[in-house]
Amino acid sequence: MKRLIFIHAFILFSLFSSICVAQEEENEESEAVEMEESEGRHSLALVLAHARIGQGRDAEGKKQFTTVPSFALDYNYWISEKFAIGLHTDFLNENFFIETEDEGEIIERERPIAPVVTGVYKPGEHWSFSLGFGGEFAEGEDYFVTRLGVEYGVEIRNGWEVLGSLTHDFRANAYNVTSLGIGIEKRFGE
Repeated sequence: MKRLIFIHAFILFSLFSSICVAQEEENEESEAVEMEESEGRHSLALVLAHARIGQGRDAEGKKQFTTVPSFALDYNYWISEKFAIGLHTDFLNENFFIETEDEGEIIERERPIAPVVTGVYKPGEHWSFSLGFGGEFAEGEDYFVTRLGVEYGVEIRNGWEVLGSLTHDFRANAYNVTSLGIGIEKRFGE
């Protein structure tokens, strides 16, 4: 008889413990969902980078490996957990020479700015992929830009994230730019 009471008590204790643990896990999950929702639909990132100019030249027109410091200011509006629309603007922070693809002419680009309207896809927690179209503007000629990008981000806390970024820009009939950078991002708003 004592053995039967012990078995029943053990079963009840086990069930009660399981229910309590399940309830606690459910509370943690709902807190995580509330946390994600409270981070907001807007994000703003500042990225410091080095940009490699594909058709870089020196002042005399000789080919050279050209890298310039750059930074990017990226704004995103998250439509859902996985998709965003954004405006990503790159600022190349030095003057440099390039050879145009059309005429083979050597021209100087004076600190160009390249804003691009971008679609972002984030399939998981860390990686995001982007595709965008825009323009590069500097004294002289302006160019149409197509941008491909990959980012890897790690959340710090409270909507702050550290990220690594790799982008490649195709300037129509001009030159290409590959940027590798590191940045910080903050999600905010409703």
